[in-house]
Amino acid sequence: MPPSPEVSPRPSTPLRVGYVIPEFPGQTHVWMWREIVHLREAGAEVHLFSTRRPTERDRARHGFADAARAETTYLWPMSAGQILGDVTRAKLRHPLGWLKAVRLAATLPVDGGPAVKTVLPLLLPACRLAREVQRRGITHLHSHTCANSAVLCMLVRELTCVPYSMTLNANVEWWGGAMAEKFGRAQFTVAITAWLERQVREQFPLLRDDQLILGRIGVDTLKWHPPVDRPADDGGPLRIISVGRLHPSKGYDVLLDALRRLDGRGVAFDLTLIGDGPQRGELEAKADTLGLADRVTFTGSLGEDAIIEHMQHADVFVLSSHAEPLGVVTMEAMAMEVAAVATDAGGVGEIVTDGVDGLLVPPEDAAAMASALQKLTEDSALRRRLAAAGRRTIVERFDSRRGAATLFEKLTGRRPDAMLSVLDEAEAGASAPAEREVA
Repeated sequence: MPPSPEVSPRPSTPLRVGYVIPEFPGQTHVWMWREIVHLREAGAEVHLFSTRRPTERDRARHGFADAARAETTYLWPMSAGQILGDVTRAKLRHPLGWLKAVRLAATLPVDGGPAVKTVLPLLLPACRLAREVQRRGITHLHSHTCANSAVLCMLVRELTCVPYSMTLNANVEWWGGAMAEKFGRAQFTVAITAWLERQVREQFPLLRDDQLILGRIGVDTLKWHPPVDRPADDGGPLRIISVGRLHPSKGYDVLLDALRRLDGRGVAFDLTLIGDGPQRGELEAKADTLGLADRVTFTGSLGEDAIIEHMQHADVFVLSSHAEPLGVVTMEAMAMEVAAVATDAGGVGEIVTDGVDGLLVPPEDAAAMASALQKLTEDSALRRRLAAAGRRTIVERFDSRRGAATLFEKLTGRRPDAMLSVLDEAEAGASAPAEREVA
């Protein structure tokens, strides 16, 4: 594993960080945008780069999307003139770095075929990124995945000596191989959950302690907060909401099976399913077959503000995933004081404590999910208690400023106290419901 040089924080050096995010801004990138906003609040200068534009289906519908897209530099596709100019410049300005980058690109042990076919072509956008890094005076690159975006940062490091870091937001084996090299050459990697941190420590024991840190992603609890006038419980159907990509890994077929069980027990409910994806047609057909079509609404992808509006009228949020690295949408629902039922898969148990601030059920268990939903239908006091406790958990542990502060402090050696101070009011508000209950 090639060692990454230790770099001491230099408080006097302005932090100009280049963020490399694939197909940005995508619908699932809202938590990344929160981190960018908070880093800027703390005083960092953030420059946005992306491999290519997102597809029409996956593009972000959020309010920030147009502005984010306008300031993002897309590294591919490139014209023949751009390729010739950037490659020639890299060879002339960094002859030794060019040779190192070519050697790395030809030998990196990635999955999916020989590196000369899968990695060597990445030298072209890497040369473009290297040019922009030096032109803008960027002092650090951060890749928000450990796949090709990380490889681009590795190649730019060889060309320019600018260090890079990564965010690990899913299982190590998902990122295309060469993980020892990606971790080893990075100045550091941010694992978003403790179980991912443990996985890396166990599989890559040669990493220095400072090359891996825990930095949980989160929710802007000043924006995601319960409404003052949430509709009262009028004894009507249980209002259920779920948000996510309509993909088999999200377990929506299991959720529909659970709802069929509730229907058989005479439990009244309505489900709003927010999101889009390859499984939409199949799920709509399943809802119809189960006799649930009139109680399940498929909205398609919605922007952040529209999702918040739907959350304001929900009684229960359900996460039905078979596996989930952490579960940002669960955090969002809990921040809105919506009682959460979630599958105990991946890092979800690091957010939800069963019976304390939500309910956990085994993944792929429609019977257990139906029982949890029925319990919340029949016990509105439990629903309110879990909802209030859920809000407290997110404010105290998972506000998005906390994760951004971890990254900022790692990069600069300085804690952004001014940015974090705005959480004091949110913490006071989150504790109020518990104080009222005790009183």
